[in-house]
Amino acid sequence: MKFVIRDDDACAYTSPDVICSCYERIWADVPVSLSMTPFRIPGDDRHAPEHLKGSKEVLLLETNNELVSLVQDGVKQGYIDVALHGYNHVRYHGLPEFVAGENLEKKACEGKTYLDKLFGVNVVTFVPPNNAISSSGMLAFINAKMNLVGIPALWSGKYRHVNLRSLSLIPEYYWHEKFLRHKYPFILDLGDHKEISYHTVGPRSVARILFAELNYCYKHNGIFILSTHYHAFDRLTMDNAPVGNLVYELVEKASSYPNTEFVKINSIW
Repeated sequence: MKFVIRDDDACAYTSPDVICSCYERIWADVPVSLSMTPFRIPGDDRHAPEHLKGSKEVLLLETNNELVSLVQDGVKQGYIDVALHGYNHVRYHGLPEFVAGENLEKKACEGKTYLDKLFGVNVVTFVPPNNAISSSGMLAFINAKMNLVGIPALWSGKYRHVNLRSLSLIPEYYWHEKFLRHKYPFILDLGDHKEISYHTVGPRSVARILFAELNYCYKHNGIFILSTHYHAFDRLTMDNAPVGNLVYELVEKASSYPNTEFVKINSIW
């Protein structure tokens, strides 16, 4: 089994000290993949510092020198990886950026190029803001030569351009998802890009369900994507335990399985 930690939302106002407090204890053995927003506009983001809330100013990731230095060092030493998490993370008409935004292909290409140059990486992983995407959003990251964390409905033109390949994958995918009632544990190859499911560890998570999914993934020698947020580590899950504790417990359980491989997100494709 391969195991990936994906942490969303790092941007120009993310504290590197918070990232370190979450992951320093494990990243010697478990790399952390930060899905980063390069041109963040704070807007109504409740996690923005008070002095930035409501601001419409574009904040370039490079202005956060300490965070950039941390990630650059982590990339060089192999304990941090980078994915693209939207462009500015703004909601348009109340809808997520890669559902209702404009010029999405341009934004996906610019965002990827920016992160590639800033960190000396080849970002081939796209994580849509709010885990939401439309068919135009799909075309944007595909044309930017990236793959998707998340599997939108294989049969719905609302989320993707349906073709024979996507339709042909439905039986196997739904065998796991609908009949066995587990997340699909493998990569879906759509030809021009690939997709993979993820497992959220956050305030609405239930430990029992996540451990069952981890065990299922291990038995099928699949890929387990643990999806979380650094700013949620101190919040409580449905089991009334800190989110961060559940992250560590899942890592510990995965470590107990023979042949678990902790990997960076761009390596899985």
